[in-house]
Amino acid sequence: MMKKNITTIAILLFLTVKAQVGINKPNPTEMLDVNGNMKFSNILYLENPGVYLGSSSNSYLIVKDNGSQVIKRYVPETSDYSAINTVNYTFTGVNFTGLTNYDTGIPSSNYYLTIGGYIIRGGGNSSNVSISGSNVNIPLYSARAFIQGGTWRLKFLPNHSRTFTVPDSQNPKNVDIKLNIIVYRRDMLTTVNPVINYNMNANVAGTGTSPQPDKL
Repeated sequence: MMKKNITTIAILLFLTVKAQVGINKPNPTEMLDVNGNMKFSNILYLENPGVYLGSSSNSYLIVKDNGSQVIKRYVPETSDYSAINTVNYTFTGVNFTGLTNYDTGIPSSNYYLTIGGYIIRGGGNSSNVSISGSNVNIPLYSARAFIQGGTWRLKFLPNHSRTFTVPDSQNPKNVDIKLNIIVYRRDMLTTVNPVINYNMNANVAGTGTSPQPDKL
């Protein structure tokens, strides 16, 4: 028992005196510099991971596959999409009824997709475009992404039997729609919170407070 205690004290003194410790590294460059495989049979705690300031070409992210629950190395260079990516669509020659079901081909099993912004122009990039019909019913149009047949689809069209219109003198007589799409990798998101439903009870002030999302 005495020998074990002496050994433990010697190791602690060594770690205290020597600022950098190397395992299979004769000249360590970090406080703990390991050259080889590591195995953790229990829990690994990272109290303060910090920010990596080195070259991104020599570093990788470790992620959990939410489907298989397997820890994987994420390599941006070989991935179809980065963790968060943007895709800009420009639809020209769109009928006055708008886009009803455009298939992006992006698989919903691997990605989340949202519409980040949009621009509506008259045919030939003209600024003259409006919506026909009454303005009583709102919203005037719908812009949303939805899933159908395993892929993400885009919709952008006037509501309540309205249509886009342009002046009679304009040629071509159609509209252009520009959509900024944001694509998220599912296996890079820690969690997706459920929809939060909150009854405002016709509060005149329009204020309210609901519990925060389960995980942020």
